[in-house]
Amino acid sequence: MVHLSRYWEILRLDPASEGRGYRRQPLTAALEFFQEQFPDMAMSANRATTVSSERAIQTLLFSLFRAAKGELITIARAGLCLRCYVSYPILYACKKIARQFSASGRFTYQELLPFVLNDDGRSLIVLGEDYKTQLVLTEQGTMPLRFPVFTVKVLRKFDSDSPTRFSLDSWVYYQTRQNQDIKDFLSEQGLSYLSDWALLNRARTKQLETLLPDERQIVAAFHAVYRRDRRHTHAIAVRCPDPTPAQLQEMVGILQKNHSPIRSPDHLQRELQRIARQLRQYAVWNRSGPVSESLEITHPETEIERELPASNTINTLENLEQQEIREFCHHQLMACLDWGICQTLRQQLHHLRQRPRYASFASKFIPALQLIYGEGRSQSEVASRLEMTNQSQVSRIVNIKNLLNQVRLQTTGKLFQDLLDIASQFNPGEASNNPDYLCNLMNLVEDFADAEVFQAAAAEIMTTKNRSLNSIYAQRLRHYIQEPQEWEP
Repeated sequence: MVHLSRYWEILRLDPASEGRGYRRQPLTAALEFFQEQFPDMAMSANRATTVSSERAIQTLLFSLFRAAKGELITIARAGLCLRCYVSYPILYACKKIARQFSASGRFTYQELLPFVLNDDGRSLIVLGEDYKTQLVLTEQGTMPLRFPVFTVKVLRKFDSDSPTRFSLDSWVYYQTRQNQDIKDFLSEQGLSYLSDWALLNRARTKQLETLLPDERQIVAAFHAVYRRDRRHTHAIAVRCPDPTPAQLQEMVGILQKNHSPIRSPDHLQRELQRIARQLRQYAVWNRSGPVSESLEITHPETEIERELPASNTINTLENLEQQEIREFCHHQLMACLDWGICQTLRQQLHHLRQRPRYASFASKFIPALQLIYGEGRSQSEVASRLEMTNQSQVSRIVNIKNLLNQVRLQTTGKLFQDLLDIASQFNPGEASNNPDYLCNLMNLVEDFADAEVFQAAAAEIMTTKNRSLNSIYAQRLRHYIQEPQEWEP
């Protein structure tokens, strides 16, 4: 649900606006038009819509904006309301991108805004006959817009009539992340931004080891079909396209032979995109370190410090009994954290034993962790105590940052599955009916787990002086390395 005022208040670039980089600007022309079209809804700026009423509003506005024989002033004013609306998910996407790469400390979300938040709402804009050219409406008629605005670009591409379409918020979020200027900016910062399909296609053994067995099985089916077709078409140097329906169906067939619960191409595509998101986070954490700044941001409507999923998508937690789900998450997170620690310790020890160069150090893995997390020893002190060559050798064997990354991935993956099971009791069929459902739920799980456990754990291991390892993660890890019989394979 969103506030109706989003249809007549645009977020516009404003570098001087108290450090935020943007400000909310009411537009009289948009408000008056909204009141004309929806007289029963526009009585209160703070009124929130339901999902059904929001779809009705957007359907009407898009039909007017795209009317082939409509009056230009009506087309432009309907477009202005939509331009106001999409400025919010544009801001959300910029903050999300900056948060994703925040540990690198190379840029802030304010530096991304000029690329995409370039619509001040002052001009009435329509599309030309080619449905691409942006025209500004003047008293003398129309003329090409000298600097096309991003809001109209994303509206032009949105398929509002498709029964399987994205929500408008999700579509704008996706288009913002794919904006070429933003991708070029990230490239200049030394940060690659691959598509989901390129990320999955390039996934190697070390990355796949971070996934659960069922997820590795899905990626294996993707590789079997997608990589084969990439080789046959000699398109290795060309961007990775979306998998075709035929490719997805073939992958489903492979998975069904292996008794996978995946039963449809749509279900498979959503799972692949979710797995790609996990791999992307793993790559970011390994390259830049864990997220070091607050996961909370100022929501542009309420000014409340929260990180919210795209507001037009169904918030799963809001559809559940709040107290029950809150208690479930708090209880289940600790159980999932314990499970994630056990799984990760087993896997890390197994990997050491399987690698010829490190097999002889496998027996020092747990003692090293005990010295670091149990006695607060530095890695140089650990090297001396365990008769290892130097600090670098300890770092390669223990790798506490990677250990945390692995535990986080295992924990959030398990919590996601557990929460999905309980959520399905309240909303049966939601995962298959709502294309944003799984992504939205995973967002909620990761944000919750990070705020409760992993943000503090990341901060403490990045501290080089006077390090105090007392986070929840450190406490639970200490428990398990002192009780090896609970996780020893």
